[in-house]
Amino acid sequence: MNHSLKQAEWTFRLSVWFMTGGAVVILAGAVLALVHAGNPDLSYLPLVTSLTGALITVGGGALALHSKRTMANLTKAAEDNESKIDIDHKLEVATTFNDRVGEPGAKDRLNSAAAMKALGMEATPETMVKRLLPEQAKEIEPGDSPC
Repeated sequence: MNHSLKQAEWTFRLSVWFMTGGAVVILAGAVLALVHAGNPDLSYLPLVTSLTGALITVGGGALALHSKRTMANLTKAAEDNESKIDIDHKLEVATTFNDRVGEPGAKDRLNSAAAMKALGMEATPETMVKRLLPEQAKEIEPGDSPC
């Protein structure tokens, strides 16, 4: 990505140089047109000079467009990498918490759930609770005695 970034920066700089040079050549064509306005033998010179400057400027514009596309692609790639890093960090935090669990069966279920989440295989919260906490005590209904 660093190499692509450097390439995009230099392509942009090159495009600015080309567009500036093209503008200078166009201005030179305008000056030539003014200087040789009365000379029919050199009437083509300002036109050729101006067209050459326009061609150079268009080339600079094409380089600028290429640089802009490259920067957009780099931005998207950087956002994708940042997202992957965040997901990896969350998985690492989850497995660290899972390692603190003392019961081997519960630890295995939690690690399985973290792996499923990392792979994008998500279940509904109710299903996850039933799978992760199968031995959960029954809730006390109104009117039941606690004993």
